[in-house]
Amino acid sequence: MYETSAEHTIQVHPVLTDASKEAFLQRARLLGHDEGALLRGREEVSYFLLNTLEDIRNTLSVATPEQRKLRQKTFFNPPIEARARLGQGLHDRGESHTFADGHVPAGDQHGIDNHLPLHVKAISVLHKVVPAGEVWDVSVRGEVWGLDNLEELYTTVNVGTLVLEPGASVVVRGNVFSLVCQQIICSSLTDECDYHIGILPTPFSVDFRRGPIDGPAGASGKHGAHGGDGEQALVENNLLGLALQQPIEPEEMCGVDGENGEDGLPGVAGRNGGMCKLAEITLRNVVDNVAVFVQAGKGGNGGNGGRGGDGGHGGDGRDGYQLITGLLPGGDGGNGGDGGNGGDGGHAGHGGVASNVYINVPEEQKLRVCCTVLPSEGGAGGKGGKCGVGGGGGMAGQGPQPGRAGEDGQAGKHGKKGKAGRSRPAPWVFINEQPITQSINMF
Repeated sequence: MYETSAEHTIQVHPVLTDASKEAFLQRARLLGHDEGALLRGREEVSYFLLNTLEDIRNTLSVATPEQRKLRQKTFFNPPIEARARLGQGLHDRGESHTFADGHVPAGDQHGIDNHLPLHVKAISVLHKVVPAGEVWDVSVRGEVWGLDNLEELYTTVNVGTLVLEPGASVVVRGNVFSLVCQQIICSSLTDECDYHIGILPTPFSVDFRRGPIDGPAGASGKHGAHGGDGEQALVENNLLGLALQQPIEPEEMCGVDGENGEDGLPGVAGRNGGMCKLAEITLRNVVDNVAVFVQAGKGGNGGNGGRGGDGGHGGDGRDGYQLITGLLPGGDGGNGGDGGNGGDGGHAGHGGVASNVYINVPEEQKLRVCCTVLPSEGGAGGKGGKCGVGGGGGMAGQGPQPGRAGEDGQAGKHGKKGKAGRSRPAPWVFINEQPITQSINMF
């Protein structure tokens, strides 16, 4: 809504009703936030623990009993059911109790107890304006409580009026998320940001390995050392002919073989993409169209294999002579060293997994919600390292009886390309408990 004067245009936001303001304050009190501070325009942020499943259910979700029953019917959809036996399946069953109408099996209780208490970041703000082009990131990381990145963390946000100026957005990265907004007002999208609410993955992998998301490249193999030349026979000319100045064995005149190049090391495997966690988004009044984006993280690329080292060149043989004592043959050239094999490329990480996303709006406003929901992408396998080339054979010593030239070393083998990572299914997104059947629900 706008009012226009001769000098400028002023945007006028719809006024929050008394009932909506009271609903906001009631939730703020539940989260332990200062009502007076909120009414004075302060943004309250707190960090606390939830010790029981009932406290978790009552604090994080605002779903009605009927909504919970409807959610439970489709909670364990194919992507969720496929991981039931994995560690994430335990979290899924606990979340079905929190956000739907699930019951924790007796066999899960010990595992869930190991994750209690839950760690929660809570935000309340009566009127929040996110300036044009800026991102309001409400995520929380484990360092607040001295936890590592594998611990599941929760963020709940309570807003009276949320205004997103052109190109602005609110995002959560890899936390279980609940947003209760009495009124949301969204401006136009931009090329830099094509959504208003982003349910995004953790900015790191949550697999059990360490290191960066993209696998580092393997180190190149060292080149083989060159072989030394044969020892030069020292001769002198006297009345009878050529004679050695000092004794030498024929094999000492031969060039030394070059060393083989070392193999390149394999590239390190990429890690799995970050996880996109469950979200419950409750918008009591959607003034304008709102775009929601959901996608888990891309798998890391595999590191390239290291190049194989080159083989060392063979040393040259020394020239022979016709001595007064007999024939001294020329020395053989040393053989070149073989090149090292290239390292194999690292396998890529798989795309991250994602959980259900629930969006609730007034039924007459559900067409104002546009959802872009995409599967996660696997990473690219690392390139195989190039092989090292063989070293050249040494030259044969000359003379009345030349030596044998050294043989060239063989090239190594190129490394194999790493396997590409797998894509993971797009999460199921529900608007008013009805699943979206297409990736994009257009305005």
